Amino acid sequence: MGVCATIILIACLGKFGGSYLAARLTHLPWRESAALGVLMNTRGLMELIVLNIGLDLKVLSPRLFAMFVLMAVITTLMTAPILERLIGSKIRAGGEEPAIS
Repeated sequence: MGVCATIILIACLGKFGGSYLAARLTHLPWRESAALGVLMNTRGLMELIVLNIGLDLKVLSPRLFAMFVLMAVITTLMTAPILERLIGSKIRAGGEEPAIS
């Protein structure tokens, strides 16, 4: 379980951190930068396809494959609640939508 948690943590920090830092360097406000980092954290179908290919080619063990699939599912599922906390209240209150495009 520790290895799986480490994989999830590193994946989140890598995607979120890189996107957040790049957005901040282009002078995007912190809330929008964080939202962009959270959105980049989703993995989706493409990663699952690549993981299946890795499993078929025996590059990944079934155990490591399961950990990566779990990471993809968890990081995708955590996106909506985190994004809601970052910008949801601003949109519901009738405020200006963030400049994410």
